[in-house]
Amino acid sequence: MSDKSDHLNMIQSIITRMASNSLQVKCWCITIVSATIILSRSSIIATCVLPVLLFFCLDVRYLSLEKAYRDLYDEVRKKDDSSIDFSMEYKPVSNMKALRSWSIWLFYPPMAFLLIAIAYVNC
Repeated sequence: MSDKSDHLNMIQSIITRMASNSLQVKCWCITIVSATIILSRSSIIATCVLPVLLFFCLDVRYLSLEKAYRDLYDEVRKKDDSSIDFSMEYKPVSNMKALRSWSIWLFYPPMAFLLIAIAYVNC
């Protein structure tokens, strides 16, 4: 295998790990929110919005890291085989870019709204 291919495989494994971590954050968020709704009263349900916000921030961070490594992957893909140095240094991507992701806005705001609505109904 060429050095370029090895380097791309290394970067791809990091991208895969970041995507997996993002999915796990969503799974943990659903688990905690579901358990809170089933086992708690309305006052505790309303406080569950805080973990949703924390998971939101963590997921945004993982998505921005994933994007940074995808940019690195693209950069390495365009290099000549002779210039491969196995560097894993990436150019940071703004979290604002990750905030525009549909996977963030179709998951966390509806979940927070659901928690607030359930807490309001149970009052």
